[in-house]
Amino acid sequence: MAEKMNPANNDSPAAQDDIMQGIEGMIGNLLSSTISKMQKNDMSNQIGGLEQESSEAGDEDSLYREMDITDIKNLVNVMQKFIDNVNHMINQLEDGPASAISGDEEFLDGYMATADNVLEIAAFSMKDRLTGLSNRYSLDNRIILEWNRATRDKSPLGLLIFAVDGYDEKLHDEVFVKLAKTMENTIKRSTDFLARWSDKEFSTLLPITDISGAAIVSERISAEIEKMAAEEGYSGLKSYIGVCVLTPTQGEQPADLINKTHKAFLKAKETERGIAVHEDE
Repeated sequence: MAEKMNPANNDSPAAQDDIMQGIEGMIGNLLSSTISKMQKNDMSNQIGGLEQESSEAGDEDSLYREMDITDIKNLVNVMQKFIDNVNHMINQLEDGPASAISGDEEFLDGYMATADNVLEIAAFSMKDRLTGLSNRYSLDNRIILEWNRATRDKSPLGLLIFAVDGYDEKLHDEVFVKLAKTMENTIKRSTDFLARWSDKEFSTLLPITDISGAAIVSERISAEIEKMAAEEGYSGLKSYIGVCVLTPTQGEQPADLINKTHKAFLKAKETERGIAVHEDE
């Protein structure tokens, strides 16, 4: 970005174009991330959805699909700041030589402010507003990235889907905020990716993790949830965890990992221990 702020010291069209291309790039990023957030699209065209028998959980409540009125107001405010900053920069370009403007401190501040606006908009798309964790949209993108990496490296990729029940629904938000914080402290490796899967479910993506490693993580999650429940007085709180690990092979897709993990999750609800590992028939 600094290079764009230091075009050749002349007033040539190329110098001005260099600055405008930077602005146009920011606008493109802004529009892309905004559209991704506001569209009711769970990326099913890219990675596929859950199989019919397991699609009901989280389908209506998928949190990244819609924004509430507060989110929309915040988004509009950020977009207005972005537009004001860009308009101010354009006015400066029209009023003065590009070489002088490009080194002007006020112009540089405006340029950096637009970049901050883009990051703010991106945050609407990637974070769950209640827990602050990455959301399903962000997780879907990460699964594609890690699946491609695992395919290339022929390495195992693990996925956990888990949830809790047995709590007073009036305490839903309180329980989920504390649960998210507990999970952030439980997931140890920087490469592991924790997200809120849906209104009721969480998920953790485990790159380069075999089935024994994924089982260890699931046991740790179960133990920490039990510990949290005891400390916070959530009597009756129970966790359910589905576990699956795949080393991608020809013909398999990320949706296979998702569906198999969710099948294991549904099975976990039927077991006394609350943990189920997917096993191919």
